[in-house]
Amino acid sequence: MAGNTSRRRTPHPFLQVLRDIALLLARIGLGGILIAHGWRRWQHLGVQSQIDYLRQFGTPYPEVAAYGATLLELVGGIFLIVGALTPLVALAVLVQQVLTISYTNYFRGRYLTDLQGNYVGGYEYNVALGVLALVFVVFGAGRASVDQLFRRTPSEEDGEVEAENRAPSYF
Repeated sequence: MAGNTSRRRTPHPFLQVLRDIALLLARIGLGGILIAHGWRRWQHLGVQSQIDYLRQFGTPYPEVAAYGATLLELVGGIFLIVGALTPLVALAVLVQQVLTISYTNYFRGRYLTDLQGNYVGGYEYNVALGVLALVFVVFGAGRASVDQLFRRTPSEEDGEVEAENRAPSYF
């Protein structure tokens, strides 16, 4: 072997474009889901209904949790769609899903419906949202995002590492 070089391999441009399109579509999907849930809770059901729901499970600080979740879903959903602060918002969504499972869903089992098709409220949906959020924590928003506008340019210390292969500058 000729020795270990610190240069990363750049993905094929076509694969990079596919990755960026996939991240954009996934951001729009997750952001849209969050906005829909937050809007429904805020405008139609009322945040008090969420507080009451959380209180029945003994969730600590149900008022803070309900208003925090609503704010995260509305503002965080918008941030995800435009690709602003994506890893941070995604981490908050991941934590939200873990807490939702921990406090309200774990005892219902993993499936949303029983064998007859009746809703039982399992945690599979929360796991799917959490894993999708984890993708954004790890990979960021992609190049079609506001985050991309604030990336640092490569410096001499970075050597031959290209800008598109680096993590966002706020890490």
